[in-house]
Amino acid sequence: MSRLSTLLTPSVPLHELTHAVAAYPWADVDISLDGTNSRVTMDWEDSAPVWAIRVAHLAPTLVGLGIAMLLVVVFGVPNISGLGGLALHDLGLLVILFVNWVVYVFPSYADRHPFG
Repeated sequence: MSRLSTLLTPSVPLHELTHAVAAYPWADVDISLDGTNSRVTMDWEDSAPVWAIRVAHLAPTLVGLGIAMLLVVVFGVPNISGLGGLALHDLGLLVILFVNWVVYVFPSYADRHPFG
């Protein structure tokens, strides 16, 4: 596994686990957590509402945007001048955290098209 994929590993299983938690009430969920190759398979019940299927597929995006909104409420809107006093390793950590957040939040094609 490359070093970059090792840095991104936490966000991929968390993304898939978020799908699993959201789908659990209406689907049989099969989880495979293997770093960047993590997968969740959802076998939906016939009675599962369409909205629940859509929410489960978009759950990481919705949760991630909610986390971002909460951080803005608590810490305010970030600006570039606030980064001036940070050390290089602090900036590196912020980049790693931001990239992990983007990977966690970004919906795949299957997330955006659950019925296709």
